[in-house]
Amino acid sequence: MCYGVGFHKKLKNKSKMKKIILTLAVSIGLISSCESQYNETQNMEILEIVWGTINTRYFDATFNALNWEAEYDYYKPIVKSCKENDSLYHYLNQMLFKLNVSHLFALPANYKDEIGSPQLFLDGTLGIDLRLINSEAIIIAVKKNSIASRNGIKSGFRLIEVNGKSITSFIDAKKSDPNPPFNAIHINLLSTENIIRELYGAPGDTVNITYLDINDKEHKVSLQLENRSNEKVSFIPSLPPMYASFDKRLINDCIAYIHFDVFLPVLLDSIVSSISEYNRYPNMIIDIRGNPGGDFNTRRTIAEQFVSERTLFWKYQRRNDVNDVYLRPANKPYKGKVVILIDELSSSSSEEFSGAMKAIGRATIIGQRTAGKVLTMEIVELPDGGLFVYPNQQTRTSKDEILEAVGVIPDIVADWNKENLQNGIDTQLEKAIEYLTNK
Repeated sequence: MCYGVGFHKKLKNKSKMKKIILTLAVSIGLISSCESQYNETQNMEILEIVWGTINTRYFDATFNALNWEAEYDYYKPIVKSCKENDSLYHYLNQMLFKLNVSHLFALPANYKDEIGSPQLFLDGTLGIDLRLINSEAIIIAVKKNSIASRNGIKSGFRLIEVNGKSITSFIDAKKSDPNPPFNAIHINLLSTENIIRELYGAPGDTVNITYLDINDKEHKVSLQLENRSNEKVSFIPSLPPMYASFDKRLINDCIAYIHFDVFLPVLLDSIVSSISEYNRYPNMIIDIRGNPGGDFNTRRTIAEQFVSERTLFWKYQRRNDVNDVYLRPANKPYKGKVVILIDELSSSSSEEFSGAMKAIGRATIIGQRTAGKVLTMEIVELPDGGLFVYPNQQTRTSKDEILEAVGVIPDIVADWNKENLQNGIDTQLEKAIEYLTNK
């Protein structure tokens, strides 16, 4: 143990001064030694939790043909010697990423609000949503009455710089340092999320953006982040509270539309009641574009609103067995035609939901192919307050299709289109309306 040195009396001579300087030097040395020992001990505790959890609870007992014991032997001295959190977590993730699956990473305590998409956690917003279209950051939506809207920013405008960083730099950064699954769609997703993250933050903070309008005229503006209008909700104890939003409308006399941006229990009653409200309409569009995922019971309950009999929906491959998940039909299930809209930012639960609905023949999928982040996860809080996320099950559809690293392939491909956005046209939504109208 280490103890500090306290002084309560005035020094009377140089001899005492020398003794005290020596005492301080020894004490500081002991403190440094204890801190080093503490870091090593905690580092090893964290490694044991991370490596050991994968060793016993990871869904794939073959570790994707990786010698997991050898990885421990290799990283043990590296992790033990780490003095900084950044280097510790860098090497932990380097080890984990060799398994080449999604939902697997270690996150320092001060990065908890970066565990998912930025719109889930951050309080300040400009009211802008965007996508990468042919490597260009194109605004796809501007919230009504937001600071972006009040400053004349519109859908179809192209961002070329955010807070002094070029859009190309975001893409290049992810290409040079990706994380699993290693495919082009996921790199696009991660690059887009990192750009969007720059457009969120603390209310009152300033965001500097450079953009081109529909005439390719360049504008530079500094905008102050504003408070978001909806409330945060707590869902997972180890994570910060999250935002969730939902909207619905009738597109015409034959088509109902429901959109939600995350699968969370707080939205479930609104979603289920809206499906029931629109029960008499022959067509329904479920829009989960940009939806990063969420809760198992929420996605299962939503799916149950669309089946009339007990239906095998998912097969979860666990370490030693397979867990078959069946849907129980709702009292008055919706029996009309269903289209699910997805894009490259629809991931995790969105992929599970849409892929399984497609597999049972209950929905037509329109939009873009997804990245394939389709595993279920557990979250472990680490001794230093960091988080360890790992996949405990691999999702398969009722047809035994593995969606991880493959993604959901739409029945009808429809990409975002810059020119249409500039003219107020949502290409993917219009394709869904056209399909349902002509079916």
